Amino acid sequence: MTNPYVSARLSRRALLTTAALTTMLPATTIAQDASSAPPLSASPNSAPTDLVDWPFYGADLAGTRTAGESAISADNVATLGQAWSVDVGGAVSGTPVVAGGIVYVGSYTGTLYALDLATGTTRWTYDTGAAVREPNLDVDLGILGSAAVVDVTVFVGDATATVHAVDVASGDLRWKTKIDDQAAACIWSSPIVSSGVVYVGVASVAKETGFRGNVVALDAATGEQRWKTYCVPAESDGGGVFAVPALDLDRGLLIVGTQNAYSPNPAPYGNPISVLALDLATGREHWVFNAPPGGGPTAPTEDVGFSASPNLFTARIFGQQRDLVGVGQKSGLFWALDRDTGEFVWRTQVSPAGPLGGMEGTSAVTGTRIAVPATNWSDPAGPAAGLVSALDTGTGRILWSAEQTAPAASPITISDDVALQAGIDGIFHAYALQSGQELWRTDLGASVSGGIAVAGGTAVLAAATPPFAPFVRPGRSILAFTLGGSSPAAPTASPIGDGTNT
Repeated sequence: MTNPYVSARLSRRALLTTAALTTMLPATTIAQDASSAPPLSASPNSAPTDLVDWPFYGADLAGTRTAGESAISADNVATLGQAWSVDVGGAVSGTPVVAGGIVYVGSYTGTLYALDLATGTTRWTYDTGAAVREPNLDVDLGILGSAAVVDVTVFVGDATATVHAVDVASGDLRWKTKIDDQAAACIWSSPIVSSGVVYVGVASVAKETGFRGNVVALDAATGEQRWKTYCVPAESDGGGVFAVPALDLDRGLLIVGTQNAYSPNPAPYGNPISVLALDLATGREHWVFNAPPGGGPTAPTEDVGFSASPNLFTARIFGQQRDLVGVGQKSGLFWALDRDTGEFVWRTQVSPAGPLGGMEGTSAVTGTRIAVPATNWSDPAGPAAGLVSALDTGTGRILWSAEQTAPAASPITISDDVALQAGIDGIFHAYALQSGQELWRTDLGASVSGGIAVAGGTAVLAAATPPFAPFVRPGRSILAFTLGGSSPAAPTASPIGDGTNT
């Protein structure tokens, strides 16, 4: 089937108008009938079920954001209690990472912390020295994304577009490399590392006109650049890469989404608001999915790009296993694409577009379910709400949806059979993955912008968000919750409700 939304470099770009995707779509559109999809088999890129560390933003190279058969499950999640809290002096928008019993988390202060997972004791700190003023939030930006831990090195990016490689034991600098010299170049993305190469996306501080987003590959041992791929040509702008790439090692592909254009430049304007599949070794484009479709007379500037990071998974469609990439868009659409070709397989309208997008937070996937965070805030003058939904991996059908009282703009984590999410409402929620029943909650006292890492029986997250809107509850702390924690949380009710949320 020909896909008008895919621009493959082996065929001509389809000439379609950009209006095709900006209209409201039915709740779910499926390219092929897969309503009777059986349970999916494990993808070769999936997280192992015995995962005890969380070394990357998305837990694994496939970005599944799942801890596998973790100790935290529907049977015991109501026993979670706060074990410790550490003040990190500023906001945190990344997911903490965990390796070897140590939590690594970066703050807007520019400081990377290494904290003991069991006690919260600070092992060391590393100061990147980054302090870049963000004009919209009027705050200094230091470290914005997650770190990545491989062997004896921690890799982290900062707001000056510099990647730092730090010794895991001492916090001493191994090397640092400024990966982009454009004015306002910034790393909102998080590094991911495989086979001795560090991959990371580059955007600008606040979508400055003239800036070109790109993806960079560095030698993990030396910091030397292997390749750089721009998302738009020199005469255009935009396409910032805020998201974290997912790596398909079997195909040798890096997959990531891009943001909108910053100026209505005439065609050809590259690939803003797109999902790119790049060759891991060279950075060359393998396929590109444009949403809205490419070929319009001017570059799309509407703020409906891809801030959420992709998940790689496998689903059965028409009796055959297909390797897919799923990603939420700020338009409120969740897309599932074929990993070989970028062909559209199914799409689901989860929420409307709006001031905080439809989906800015990254989803999590395991088995036949994708847990999706979304925002329901179509009118800037109206109420801002959020929701968490579960989608079927084979069809995109919405299986359940649970409402929240503020935008759900932060990522989801799956631990065994539980979906964990904490957002702008400042509430740490635990939902049964099968039914959507809220099993447990606790008030953190501050809004959450980043994600949750799960290592064994411990969940770590940051209640640390700058006051960018009236409904934000400011904070600056990293917290750990353990099963039977020393300071038991006080859930509103546990379990909450008696059935499926719809």
